[in-house]
Amino acid sequence: MLRHRATAKACARHSRFQKNGVRKNIASRWALASAVFAAVAVTGVSADTLAQPKDDALERAAANYIRFREDVAAIEAMAFDSAEVTREAHRRLGAHNAGEISSGWVAYAALVASDTPEFAASIKKEIKKRRRGKNPGGQAGLMMNLALDPSYARKLNGAETAIASVLAMTAQDAARVTALGEAFKSQAYAMQKTSWGKARVANGQKRLAEVDTFRRSRGAAEAPAFARPAKGGVVAPSLASANEFWAADWGEQTSASDMSESNAQAVIDRVLNLAARYSTDAMNSKLVEVYARNDKSNRCLSMAKLTLDQCIAATRTPYEEAFCLGEHALNDVASCVSWVNGASAS
Repeated sequence: MLRHRATAKACARHSRFQKNGVRKNIASRWALASAVFAAVAVTGVSADTLAQPKDDALERAAANYIRFREDVAAIEAMAFDSAEVTREAHRRLGAHNAGEISSGWVAYAALVASDTPEFAASIKKEIKKRRRGKNPGGQAGLMMNLALDPSYARKLNGAETAIASVLAMTAQDAARVTALGEAFKSQAYAMQKTSWGKARVANGQKRLAEVDTFRRSRGAAEAPAFARPAKGGVVAPSLASANEFWAADWGEQTSASDMSESNAQAVIDRVLNLAARYSTDAMNSKLVEVYARNDKSNRCLSMAKLTLDQCIAATRTPYEEAFCLGEHALNDVASCVSWVNGASAS
């Protein structure tokens, strides 16, 4: 009898302890929720907008391509009034490598696709699907479909608009870079009429070494923190919330062509696959490593870099440098990146 009474008292104490613990947990969670809603009220930002990425691997990869844009813009702003213009241009453009630009373009293109409202709406519809047979439905079902069929994302209703956005961005970027390349080539002839344009410069190997030093000193490209509005479990990067260099319309207005290269579809499939995973916050560095690949661009850019280095090594004057930069560091790079849009690439 005493044992039963002791047991009953112990159970009562345990029950009171559990209730107190539950009350404390509820109070703690309520306080946290109140703090969040208070912050939202003060800033005027919706709760959905507070969504932050679990992994910024895609943004970090894309930052390498955006750095190339930044360097192009910096060079555009320089006046052709001294030999330093070609030296600075060579330092900036020569510091990029093929892998960073080619994979960076794929990563950035995926962000452009995921920032397309029509594509986001299709992803939202996909993750609302219910379980069917072996397909678990929801986000897990979408991931299964993407894994089983690399072209699955391209078959979604909003994919065509997303692809058009990517091709337009690519064509416009190529147009702006090529315009600068042609300007450098034109200046190469004009510089022959100036004393500084014909003056001797340091030997080629020394200038190539200078580029390597510059590359090491500038460190890794930094990815911005986007405002990432979330709607129905789907997030978008809001590229315009970063800065002008991340905007999809950074390039020079021009018309985009349809994909005519046989391998372009495979690259676009990787872009959309990454975009779908980014939209559902299912990104990680391994996925970026696997999907952010553009082998044709990589080969073309590697050859352009080799040709640029050989050309620079043979130059003796700033005007010769200007021609090498215009032809190989700008025009060739534009062509190597834009081949998916119908432009040629080696």
